[in-house]
Amino acid sequence: MHAPEAGAGPDQRMAQRAHAAYAAADSHPVEAIQKNWLRNQLQTKHHIMGNVYGTHLPMRIKMEMNILSQVQRLPGLRSSHVGMDTILGRDETIDFEDFLGVPEMNEQELDMRHALEQKYGLLPASSVIGPPTDAPRRPADSLPRREGVAMRFDLC
Repeated sequence: MHAPEAGAGPDQRMAQRAHAAYAAADSHPVEAIQKNWLRNQLQTKHHIMGNVYGTHLPMRIKMEMNILSQVQRLPGLRSSHVGMDTILGRDETIDFEDFLGVPEMNEQELDMRHALEQKYGLLPASSVIGPPTDAPRRPADSLPRREGVAMRFDLC
């Protein structure tokens, strides 16, 4: 956190304090607890299992969690992660996440092709619809003729 400068006005000092407060990773200690709640619960559970059953069990469960967390469907299709829910014990409970904010209830349609191109980095530098923005536009008549390829002016 930077100390306010001696020559800075009250507004600038207030802006510096606000920037320092909001630039922090967690603005309140309770927020940090909420963000890390599941991680802390899993660490505690694995520590207890390691003491009771041996260190192989927490390592096996972590390995299974890593494998199951990599399973995903294509973009736009909801991945249910049934295996992860079973390992974490969330398959027998109903939480807010189960019925609030469900993607199937979303009113906006998703362009599957655009989502896949974005995921795999296939999008050219272009506008939303049309040719790349940096490419010069040429009329169809000025395109070079290619043998054996139907051109737009051949189809008219």
